Amino acid sequence: MLEKLSYVRKKLFAPFLVNVNPVSVSVVSLLLAFAAAYFLFTSSWLFAAILIAASAFLDALDGEIARKYKRDTKFGDFLDHVLDRIADSAFLIALAFNPNIPSTLALLTLAAVLLVSYLGTEAQALTGKRLYTALVGRADRLVILIAAAIAQIFYSNAILYALYLILILSAITFLQRFYLTAKQLTK
Repeated sequence: MLEKLSYVRKKLFAPFLVNVNPVSVSVVSLLLAFAAAYFLFTSSWLFAAILIAASAFLDALDGEIARKYKRDTKFGDFLDHVLDRIADSAFLIALAFNPNIPSTLALLTLAAVLLVSYLGTEAQALTGKRLYTALVGRADRLVILIAAAIAQIFYSNAILYALYLILILSAITFLQRFYLTAKQLTK
């Protein structure tokens, strides 16, 4: 199954793999994330969904470019993760300031998302391997957010329910990652 997904991923990215600096692709991805955050703040849901999707696509593409053209570095990996957290924060802070969204919910979701990411990097620091496993990852959260932004056009509580869903799934993912890391460290 994973081999088929890898094949689909390679086919999807193939037309876009050009020999450019992957860091510049990461920066453009972040700029699109900031634009998406603005549209989340202003309740322009379709524009937000399109820009989140474009940002996520470029975020995945930068790594593919780096690997294909042998430009992957530890700094690039570090920068990619930092920019991902900035983008995640921008989305959720924008929603926290949107007058139609409970700010407490958006900020709790932000805290949960950042804690999930923190456990992944803490696992890497302590065990030498980044921990991506568990219930939901960044790509899953972005898919939920994109779908909710589109659904929000037709159903006024879609973003609200998406935030609850991301919060709950992130809390479960946090507990899973904590358990998996603790288990590995106590072997």
